[in-house]
Amino acid sequence: MSDQAKGWKSELEKTWLDLELPLFLSQIGQDFEASFLTPLREYQGETNPYADYYWTFFRLDRLPPGVFHAAPKSKVNQGAPSIWEEWFIEGSENHHHTMRNHATVPENMPACESLISWRSPENDTEHPREVLDINWSYFNDKDQRPFLLR
Repeated sequence: MSDQAKGWKSELEKTWLDLELPLFLSQIGQDFEASFLTPLREYQGETNPYADYYWTFFRLDRLPPGVFHAAPKSKVNQGAPSIWEEWFIEGSENHHHTMRNHATVPENMPACESLISWRSPENDTEHPREVLDINWSYFNDKDQRPFLLR
């Protein structure tokens, strides 16, 4: 692995640790090592696929312990393909949504599933502002690994 790859991987791991992602994942019944660290360490790319994203939590009373996001750093342009990810638990079901601003069916989507369409209003306070007022398509991905590290 090059020094460049080691550098961004170390930075990303530090970001996750600073955000206390291991604690959050344990609270929703997920394993930090298996879902995040292993994919990060095994990723073969030299550059960070999340370089244009930021990682953040939204603490929501209705979805304790909150929602973890990998969101684009700038407002999404509806015409340019983009994704954004969120992880949370609702009731006893884990959710990992890889939201797409296009209706292309992902390869890993089970045949029995269909894409769900969603659009947030501009005044939404539960999602990153960069993803608001955009048409998104998603499904609940059982694979908890960050999509761009697969």
